[in-house]
Amino acid sequence: MATDLLKIRDLDPPMGDLFSDLSIGSPLGLWSSPLDLEEGAPEHRILHAQALRLHGTARLDRLGIRPSRGFHNCGSHTDLDWVTAFRLRAWQDGNWQNLIEKTGLERSEPHHPHWFSLGGIETSAVLIEIRRCGIDRWWTPWNLAAGAFTLEGELIAPIGPRLERLLQATKITLDGLPHDVSATRSGGEVRFVTPRYEVGFFLTRPGFSHLGLKTEDSGLGGRNLLFQRAASFPQGPQLHEIGLPPRIDSSVRFDCRGTVEVVGNRISYSFRTGSQHYVLTWVIEPEALRLEVSRESELETRAWISTPWRLAFRNSVSPAHLIGRRDPVGEVGATPLPALLNFPGFGSLAIEAVSPDVFLRYNAIRQSDQNTVELKLGEIRPEDGHYLLPGGRFEAEVVFRPVDPPPVLSDSAPLSVVEACRRTYYTAYSYRPDMGTLSNNGASMPCAICMDTWSALSPGLADLVTGLPAAELVRYSLERWLEEGPSYASGRIVIEGEVHDAEDEYLMTGTAALLGLADYLERDATEGWFRLYENRILAAIDKVRARDLDGDGLIESDWRTGVSGSGQWSTCWFDIISFGWKDAFSNALLYPALVKLSGVLKRRGLDAKAEELTEWSGRLHNAYLPAFYNPETGWLAGWRCKENRLHDHAFLLINGAAIRCGLVPDNRAREILERLLAEMERVGVPDPALGLPGNLWNVPDEDRTDILRGYPFGYYQNGGRTHAHSRHLLMALYRVGLNKQADRLLEQLSVGFAKASVFGGNQSGVDWRYWDDRPCGYEGLLTDQFGFLEAVFFRWGKL
Repeated sequence: MATDLLKIRDLDPPMGDLFSDLSIGSPLGLWSSPLDLEEGAPEHRILHAQALRLHGTARLDRLGIRPSRGFHNCGSHTDLDWVTAFRLRAWQDGNWQNLIEKTGLERSEPHHPHWFSLGGIETSAVLIEIRRCGIDRWWTPWNLAAGAFTLEGELIAPIGPRLERLLQATKITLDGLPHDVSATRSGGEVRFVTPRYEVGFFLTRPGFSHLGLKTEDSGLGGRNLLFQRAASFPQGPQLHEIGLPPRIDSSVRFDCRGTVEVVGNRISYSFRTGSQHYVLTWVIEPEALRLEVSRESELETRAWISTPWRLAFRNSVSPAHLIGRRDPVGEVGATPLPALLNFPGFGSLAIEAVSPDVFLRYNAIRQSDQNTVELKLGEIRPEDGHYLLPGGRFEAEVVFRPVDPPPVLSDSAPLSVVEACRRTYYTAYSYRPDMGTLSNNGASMPCAICMDTWSALSPGLADLVTGLPAAELVRYSLERWLEEGPSYASGRIVIEGEVHDAEDEYLMTGTAALLGLADYLERDATEGWFRLYENRILAAIDKVRARDLDGDGLIESDWRTGVSGSGQWSTCWFDIISFGWKDAFSNALLYPALVKLSGVLKRRGLDAKAEELTEWSGRLHNAYLPAFYNPETGWLAGWRCKENRLHDHAFLLINGAAIRCGLVPDNRAREILERLLAEMERVGVPDPALGLPGNLWNVPDEDRTDILRGYPFGYYQNGGRTHAHSRHLLMALYRVGLNKQADRLLEQLSVGFAKASVFGGNQSGVDWRYWDDRPCGYEGLLTDQFGFLEAVFFRWGKL
């Protein structure tokens, strides 16, 4: 009987409600180069496909395609995207065969999909690539791949059976341990403790049982960073070859025969599965964890999933991220070594290997509270997302070493600032290799609206990994933005059936990204890079220029008007306060972007464009203060709405941004800051250790979005305390000579970072605080928080 093959579930553990909920069809992210008919596509982009990982042969009858959820680039609403071009490929005779290639598809109705006959062809694997979609075009989203397809057919070979075997212990002795290494055995594991970390190993199946770091806080070694769950085994080796049942998976299969041996500080697993023979020997040393690994086979095989060792981490403990070079081929997330694995609040591991046969693969799985890092040994990555395991013997030694940040501050830096820098240095750049960009955090989404924050930090961060300057990660992120890769507050949005640029609503994404681009071009870009992206750079500038709707130099949004009672989302980073029309924050960042870009373009021979930007920046400068200065309060308002009313709720950080960006004369700037500091004292702002409020006065419900209405002052973006964008106030204070006040505030803010009390696990909410210190955030960690380091590097940096 025909069924939707994509919805067939794999087997669950036989244990109550501890089901795995795994389907044999699931989305797959792929780096892709343009096909012959894809003129205008980026040279490297991420598209998503639906992969049908069959356990044997199936018959394919027909494919249905319908609209489904698109990329979540705005919290204000959810768009239904649609497939406009796709390619269906089937695995036959050891290769992918193209069965259908279509372009120019029109949007269907959700309940009346497009149908394509497949004629009952038999295959053992299917890949349905979304080559282009209606909203975000070349960057086709995971959500759409997850929901757009129905693949009707029938299984010929059944789902593979449950098959869990246990390794046999040949010898277990903990005698002869090195100095500073201790060990215990209990509960089916061996646990080792060193001065720098704690690690545990399961005995009857290869995998970590525990991983804890002590580099930031010696008391944290017992806190397990790993994802562990009853009836689930996401750690250690995994293998699912194309067209066969999985041999090793995270739920019901470990089809292996072999042994485990523990002698002192060495634990060795040796086992065979199918044609593969693995030997994994871990050596626990006081300062590092060393893996000697080999894979041997007489036969070549191809696999959907293959790793001799996977580490799965729990995001709600710490949203781990992996920093390394981008490698845009095949399945997303591949990362060459060396690399650095950061656990916010806990510490970092430098990962190194001498062998060229080793690389890593990173994947964030937010919905299941996991981030994973897989070791790859002797594997080749074709462009279609599977892995070729050649026959032969491959071996390597991989070292996992707990590391401390380099000493980047001067000897005069206060202890709280030094400690804050130590605990945030590697956390500040939350890079996601599976998206090829810096992101909100290791379990969250890209956010081009933070580009200026990242660019501000890159000079102080230097090389995060040997030979990898921090500016390279900014480059990766800029390229994704310039090539129209979507992110939060960027990409494309549908309103009343019309598609438009999300940055027409979120004005600040365009201005923050231009400022980040200007910084990169000034400091780091090669001439070759500039020429490669010149047309896209000029187009990005022109897009922002087109948002000056009334010709005064300031940009406006027709979509978000800022009118009280509209309930609209924001044009700037404060996304659920109804900033709109002329927005003081977005325009503040635009001014230095234009000034810097004018200089960059002039030096590269684009004199006419440079002059245009000089003229534009002058008009913006002249219009800014009259548009936003409020003579009744003596400081700048947050926005001027389309009804020409100022909306002023004592926005502390926005005033700081305007002043540090050079839009307020120094004498008036100092007066504004002194007034705001006095107002902070008058209203009783709590100890800044847990952050600063974005506004000192209550934003009334009529100036909030619907989802924020009804909450008290001090909740989240209406006066909640955060470190995000505190850098602007600090840099403004230094600019006008209020150095003592800036130093004191910087030291106070440092305490929250030094104690790691203002960033934490995914959805912990500690990134925002009520005035009584109760958490009122959501993510737990926001990349903008770490912009605070700009002021640290400015005041006490060695560079």
